[in-house]
Amino acid sequence: MKKFIIAITVALVAFSSCRSLKEEWDPVFTFGENQPPVEKLKNESDLGEYGFSGTWTSIHDLKAMYKNTPLEITSNIWIKGQVTSSDVSGNIYREMYIQDETGGIDLKIGKSSLYSEYKLGQWIYVKCTDLTLGAYNGMPQLGLVADDTSTNEYDTSYIDSQAIIDGHVFKGAYADPVAPVVVDENALKTALSKGFTGELWGKLVTVKGLKYGDEIFALVYPNPNMSHKSTNPENRVFLSDSGTWSINTWGLTKQGYVSLVESGALDKAEVGSGNTRYGPITGRPIDYLTDGKVLNSFGTDAMLTYKEIMVKYATANYVSHYFRIGSTDIQVRTSGYVKFADQVLSTAITSQGKTCDITGILTVYSGAAQFTLVDEPSVSVKVN
Repeated sequence: MKKFIIAITVALVAFSSCRSLKEEWDPVFTFGENQPPVEKLKNESDLGEYGFSGTWTSIHDLKAMYKNTPLEITSNIWIKGQVTSSDVSGNIYREMYIQDETGGIDLKIGKSSLYSEYKLGQWIYVKCTDLTLGAYNGMPQLGLVADDTSTNEYDTSYIDSQAIIDGHVFKGAYADPVAPVVVDENALKTALSKGFTGELWGKLVTVKGLKYGDEIFALVYPNPNMSHKSTNPENRVFLSDSGTWSINTWGLTKQGYVSLVESGALDKAEVGSGNTRYGPITGRPIDYLTDGKVLNSFGTDAMLTYKEIMVKYATANYVSHYFRIGSTDIQVRTSGYVKFADQVLSTAITSQGKTCDITGILTVYSGAAQFTLVDEPSVSVKVN
């Protein structure tokens, strides 16, 4: 019996050794049922079954249909473009930009990790029927009809149902990533003069020779869970009157925001927006009572200072740093949730005043040019 066990053991070891040697040279076989199915990419001839008539509408012509009010598209309109954005860094969230030769547009696909599904340069076909064309402060967007939540200021809502996405957004062939368009100040001014239909909006561009403006723009909601539309100035704090408010990072994470508020750097920031100003954040909602509105909005928190409310309900916040080319300002916007939010701006730009070249998606916000970085600053911002 003992000899039998030894023989079996030797045989198994020999088999294992031979198998290991064989595996070094043999192809690896896998079972089909354990592998995800290979996705079939669409071409134009495949789209007929989804209602495509064979005619494309340019992105420029689609945007020209917008007349300052949300447009629910009922006709058979199709656009196509190449993917120019990636959410891998976290600075673009639940949306994707595509462009053709006439312009770019923001597709409000309500999913994260879109970079794993849509590759840079890939062709995308969009059936616009039953989608809604809108804008946010002038920036063209394509999504669903807007919801009526208290915090929504958009013309559109996210396309977050996979069934709706599958019926409207079709993946085409892979292609090389789109090269950014090099833009000078005259091109920027031209795009700004055209407003909503400016062909640069939504496109991947590089602006060269930008200089740091030593100013930031940020809009903070003391209690982001409450209504904070433009009609609710009692729940808004703008950091845009002057200077940088001691913010030298690309964005504000929650911890960075709390540290900033507690440091006293924002103590002179005023509650309110536009011509409606209540006073600095060191005051309390009850101190700024106007027809009961502020007190009623904040409930028991009305006895706290705005500064305390901001800490209590702290979240990450976006920051836009101003850069300038000639006499034209561009806001470079980054999210507080982006992977590089706590990264400090290069002192070569902020202290030494060197120029830089910035690459990203060019958007428009309330009549001003704005950049959305699609990669981290070490890639997107090149110091000259």
